[in-house]
Amino acid sequence: MSEPEIEIPPHVRGGVWANDVYVFGDLEEATLDFVRLEPRDPARGVVVARVTVPPSCILKLKRDLERFQ
Repeated sequence: MSEPEIEIPPHVRGGVWANDVYVFGDLEEATLDFVRLEPRDPARGVVVARVTVPPSCILKLKRDLERFQ
């Protein structure tokens, strides 16, 4: 199967910076909160992106990330 053509809207192209991630969910879906912790106070942070995905996306993400190990 070939990769789909993906469009990135202008307001998303810059991305966001996160230095932590929290995962929660159940068998049906997982929610990933990407968090930017404050460098001078790591006990404080802000969610910069929240993404909820089905298990199939988590498995694909795991496979893709394993290529970097």
